[in-house]
Amino acid sequence: MTVPLDSGDKRLLLLSAGLLGILTIVALLVPNAGEESSRGYPSSYSAAKDGAKAAFTLLEEMGYRPERWTGPPGDLPSGQATLIIASPTIPASAEEQIQLKQFVLRGGRLLITGPSGASAIDAKGVEPAPEITEEWKTFHAEQAAPLTRHAPEIIMESDVRWTHPRPSEKRYYGDSGGATVVKFSMGEGEVIWWAGDTPLTNTGITRAANLALFLNSVGPAGPTRILWDEYFHGVRQGLWPYLARTPLPWALLQILGFGGFIILTFARRSGPIRPMTRESRLSPLEFVATLGALYQRKGEAAGALEIAFSHFRFLLSRKLGIPLSAATPDVVERVERRSGGAIPNFAGTIEEISQALKLHTVTESKALAWVGDLHDFAARLGLQPGLAGEAGESTGRI
Repeated sequence: MTVPLDSGDKRLLLLSAGLLGILTIVALLVPNAGEESSRGYPSSYSAAKDGAKAAFTLLEEMGYRPERWTGPPGDLPSGQATLIIASPTIPASAEEQIQLKQFVLRGGRLLITGPSGASAIDAKGVEPAPEITEEWKTFHAEQAAPLTRHAPEIIMESDVRWTHPRPSEKRYYGDSGGATVVKFSMGEGEVIWWAGDTPLTNTGITRAANLALFLNSVGPAGPTRILWDEYFHGVRQGLWPYLARTPLPWALLQILGFGGFIILTFARRSGPIRPMTRESRLSPLEFVATLGALYQRKGEAAGALEIAFSHFRFLLSRKLGIPLSAATPDVVERVERRSGGAIPNFAGTIEEISQALKLHTVTESKALAWVGDLHDFAARLGLQPGLAGEAGESTGRI
């Protein structure tokens, strides 16, 4: 049933819908002021000031073979290859740390930046800088080496230092608080660590000799593969692993739940109307339990046995044509003749029951055992349709 709306309600509804549309358009077109102040990460896909798309594109133009790497570290190639992990945003697991070290041990070159980059290979010695500032600072080359060629000074923003490097860890740039560029060997490969990612970002690569430091760290152009890691930036192989890090799965779950709720309510309102099923207050098992408790309380084991025995004789009469007045020996003879042979314990059990009922010497344990025997005999002889399937099972008990 539709509810009619008056003109005032219609105007209010249209005004609300228009206001919602305007706010949605403004939210999509106007940039968020907080995004300019928040720091990004040096992704090769990003053209923002903290991105690294310019460095990746420059490598392509200078004859290098850069590739975006979105696979796990275990799939890294062996041999001559350079892997760039610029300020990873997702910590490496213990297994991934081992795989990165194996890549270097097999002859790979690894360029990592920031404290999160050092954590990716479980490197020790990175500590907060004595003076933490957001200003870019100039660092001078401390020794002549291929890493400092054409790069007498660099500009970098960082709040960490590599303190007390070991003899195998060579320091190339730094200040009194510690080193900002460190290089050390590992197996057949080498690791180059920067305290910050500024020299390869879109805004920092043009400052001072940052470009020279970046190219010296990558190595000469040639057949060597340059792998720019995006795996630790959250870009994993396949579309679903990437979307799994977004709110999309939760949105889909909410939509499915809401849709299921709608279907359920519609089905309950639109389905056929059936009367409720009323179950009997006394099921057959409850009746049997009640009757058994009554016999037990009155001590009438003989009465229960007599009912079971009379019912067994009635079934014999209906199935095999044995008169109810037949004597026990005649019953045994005719049953064995009709069944094709003697039934174990049949004659003795029937005789014992007949004598016990005549002499009134029935105990509860005996009555329970004899009732079970009668049930087995009825199943063996197929006296009741419901017991015919139990004949094979009862054969082993008779």
